[in-house]
Amino acid sequence: MPLIKDFNKYIIGIDISDKHHRNLLDIINELYDSLLKGANKDIISHYLKRLDVFALTHFKAEEELMLKVGYPDFKKHNKIHNEFTKKMSEFEKLNYVSPVGKDLVKYLISWVMEHVLIEDKKYASFIKDNEKGGLW
Repeated sequence: MPLIKDFNKYIIGIDISDKHHRNLLDIINELYDSLLKGANKDIISHYLKRLDVFALTHFKAEEELMLKVGYPDFKKHNKIHNEFTKKMSEFEKLNYVSPVGKDLVKYLISWVMEHVLIEDKKYASFIKDNEKGGLW
């Protein structure tokens, strides 16, 4: 049973980011389903590794795009990405002691709501506004 059902809510209009966000939402749903089935530390560790790969790929692509278009809040956005990576590292350490699945899902949902729906929409709007003005 998926936790996140309305994927359209998370579309920001930047194709590569939308694909990455969909991947993140799929990971969250799969993790949630695994927890409902009694996931242990090893299974949670698997999802943490997938989240690491997501972060590496997505953040790199997003940051390169922001630099390319001269997004003025790049440093703030980059800081948020670094905080996410640090938090995932903390979850990995905690997971060795005790399964962190529920806390991880709560964090991810909160992060997606804050980051994608607010912060990512800001840079997407910046890009769209500047495209209309003929800057690129």
